[in-house]
Amino acid sequence: MGFVQSATFPTRVVTLLQVGSIRFTAFYLAAFSTAIAATGHDPVPWLAISVPLWMVKCLAIELTNRYADRIEDAVNRQERTLLCEQVGYDTIRRAAIGLNALVLAFYLAWFAEWRRPELFAVQLVSWLVMWNYSVGLRFKARRLGVLVALCGTFILPFLCGWMIYGEFKSVPLPILAMLVFVFSLSGIKDITDVEGDAKRGYRSFFVDVASRRSAARLLLLLGSPYLFIAGLVASGAAEPRFLALVVFAPISLLFASLVRGAREPHERTTVREWTYQFWYVFLMGILWLVQPTVHNALVLGGCTLFWVLATRKLHWAVGLRADQVEDVSRILSRVFVAS
Repeated sequence: MGFVQSATFPTRVVTLLQVGSIRFTAFYLAAFSTAIAATGHDPVPWLAISVPLWMVKCLAIELTNRYADRIEDAVNRQERTLLCEQVGYDTIRRAAIGLNALVLAFYLAWFAEWRRPELFAVQLVSWLVMWNYSVGLRFKARRLGVLVALCGTFILPFLCGWMIYGEFKSVPLPILAMLVFVFSLSGIKDITDVEGDAKRGYRSFFVDVASRRSAARLLLLLGSPYLFIAGLVASGAAEPRFLALVVFAPISLLFASLVRGAREPHERTTVREWTYQFWYVFLMGILWLVQPTVHNALVLGGCTLFWVLATRKLHWAVGLRADQVEDVSRILSRVFVAS
């Protein structure tokens, strides 16, 4: 309470950005901008709209989640709970409601001006997924619902950008590999939340698969994006250059060892954080392959710079730390010695 009373307004704003995981703006902005570029248009003039839009939407998603998960977070994420209490959960609730309303109002105004029903349909679905992930239908409380919602969260920004000028029938099929990739790894975020989830009677699909004696199902799950990519190329639905994504396959499979070998809470937190870093790298790879131009590389580079800076300075759990490298090395050493 003392912090809330004594903290300056800028300090509280920074803390709100941290608990609002503002770094995920980079995911959404990169996908949105690449889609515009892939339809033959320059995404740079759109930055005046897209940067604030995806920042607001990112905060709307995350702050809604912070408020909805405050009971579980008190068990699973005590360091995040402390920051939320510094801002005040009432403030978080008001901000979440206001930002969700702002995004919906913006989409309605965009439709009134742009008059593209296909674009508005994608935007509306995007908003509904955003709202119902944590509240409403609460997808995150359902085993498969949470996976569908997370996959939609990362593919819908691309579709929002694509539908400004393009059509559904011409969406590049290789982008669907991102859906399969997120599906294969998204459950890793739950390995730090087992205790709190158990208190509300929830056990994630991924945790269930990872805890089985045999690792075969887990390896198949983690390898599925690369089988999907190979299938697209073999069928002629994707150009051969997308096979370059297979270079990430060993890293995906390595996560089987990391997930099963992490014992301590801080080790599981490290594995979770490295999963997000891997998501980001894979996303940048597939987006550049969709639009392999110098211009797009510069846009993706700008998003990456923001991702790194926000991870280090504007995230509730500071990432890209030396001790996390030590955690990964310890886990792998333990696993390989045991085998």
